[in-house]
Amino acid sequence: MYLIVGANGFVGSYAIKNILEGTDEKILATDMNLEGTADTERITWKRCDITVHDDLVQLNEVCKEQEPLKVIYLAAYHKPDLVLAHPRLAWNINITALSDFLNTIENVQCLFYSSTEMVYRPGEKGIFFKEDAEKAPINAYGKHKVIAEDLVVGYGYNVVRFPFMIGPSIIEGKKHFYDVIVETIQDGRCMEMFEDAYKTALDFNTAVGVLVELTKSYSPEMPKVLNIAGDDVLSKYDIGLMIADKYNVSHELIVPISVKEDTKIFTEKRADCTLMDNSAVKKVLGLTELKLKF
Repeated sequence: MYLIVGANGFVGSYAIKNILEGTDEKILATDMNLEGTADTERITWKRCDITVHDDLVQLNEVCKEQEPLKVIYLAAYHKPDLVLAHPRLAWNINITALSDFLNTIENVQCLFYSSTEMVYRPGEKGIFFKEDAEKAPINAYGKHKVIAEDLVVGYGYNVVRFPFMIGPSIIEGKKHFYDVIVETIQDGRCMEMFEDAYKTALDFNTAVGVLVELTKSYSPEMPKVLNIAGDDVLSKYDIGLMIADKYNVSHELIVPISVKEDTKIFTEKRADCTLMDNSAVKKVLGLTELKLKF
């Protein structure tokens, strides 16, 4: 059985999709917000505020009645600008609540914690960070993730680091950035996208599909930290052009802008270039390539 913590978001929705399609197992899905969710034969939803210890105790009672759980931990206060604006709330969710969860939930077969490329220092094209590269984040969110990773690995569990991810929302009534791009250019309006922010990006389905495969093939010998990233170096502008091609829209509607000159989109600092080496996860799962697909 799977336990997904923070299941009612973009990554969580794709985790549920991949588990349902790739396994016969049932899912206990938890989130603080259950709007739009519904129980099915294989999915049970439970409201859980990870910052409330009593909620974790109640969740643990449910977990103890199940077979050993495969846990996917996605809960986070995750937008760097919001972390900067609300540091105490972010710390409580990202660090304090995570520690309480790790020390409360029993009956765990394996646990995979969702981290980010933002734990690395700013890089440059041609340099791909391996899992053991220096961790030197430039914003508070990345610093939270460094601490959280240490907690998870220190407890004996596993970390996956995701790159920039994009793809269509499969949550009814909730749009992702991908959906905004599609609607904008199909309407004949221009969409500005950074041409100088380079990532080893993946689509949600591919990235989360790799995570689910890791849970299926878990063994204690598996590396404790793995990068899940694409093979290709792509700017967000490149990704915009890929989306335009998919919908047969003119490239002229994707307008290149510079992240270095941005003063209106982001408040908190972000690295212009963060490229992750994915050779370790490909070796673990026997993969030959990892490509962004729409």
